[in-house]
Amino acid sequence: ISINSYTEDVSAYHAQIILNAWTKKQRVIFQGLNFVLPWESPSVDKIDLRVELHDVPEETYPSEDAMMDVRYVYTIRPNFSGNNPGDNIILYATYEPNAIKMEGRALFSMLLSDHYRIKPSNQLRNKNEINKLVFEEGHGKDAIAEFEHEHGVDVMIKLEDSDFNAETQKARDIVAKAQSIGEAKTKLVEAGYSPAEAEKVVKMLNLPDSVRENIINVQAEVRGLESLERFSAIIGGGVGDGGGSKHTPKKGGSK
Repeated sequence: ISINSYTEDVSAYHAQIILNAWTKKQRVIFQGLNFVLPWESPSVDKIDLRVELHDVPEETYPSEDAMMDVRYVYTIRPNFSGNNPGDNIILYATYEPNAIKMEGRALFSMLLSDHYRIKPSNQLRNKNEINKLVFEEGHGKDAIAEFEHEHGVDVMIKLEDSDFNAETQKARDIVAKAQSIGEAKTKLVEAGYSPAEAEKVVKMLNLPDSVRENIINVQAEVRGLESLERFSAIIGGGVGDGGGSKHTPKKGGSK
């Protein structure tokens, strides 16, 4: 009956903060049966040491010449190792878990943003290198260590992806396609095609199905248009026209 007055049982993978009613000081006890003074009592609920505050943020940062989509993973855990694990647990317990998580994410995003804005996009594709430069060296390493010390936590953060965002990639694809079309036309001319023939071949290979250039030779006798040599025709095949065609003869038009 009396053992409960001077012991405190802590379950596995948990910690308990004890408050001394006389000195107003706190100390931490860990798993197992612990002896406590009669004027010491638990100050907060038991702390789960297995808890992980984690997230997988997806954010967009501007570089020197492009917008970059970035995805990274981080976990924040209470640090109960080292020389003063009790001090770390007390620090951790003074913050709401969501507050620690939000502060951590703000710090990690700031470090990434500061790195990306001074780099050209061609230097922002190597994830291992970015991890090392942003989180493991210099200012980033010191800032994360300070965050860990202030909150009594251990931080793990890894960059998962870094690539051009959708709009930037679309623009780059257009430029790349234009370059490939020019190279294809040059190779066709070198192979013996005339420039006009090479251009037509490249168009046939690259234009989408909805766009075609048609060359039509028409032999017809139309009263009043005996001197007509060329005409243009708008042939509609879109939604709502039933697949029909509209022909608009114009004297002096182009093929």
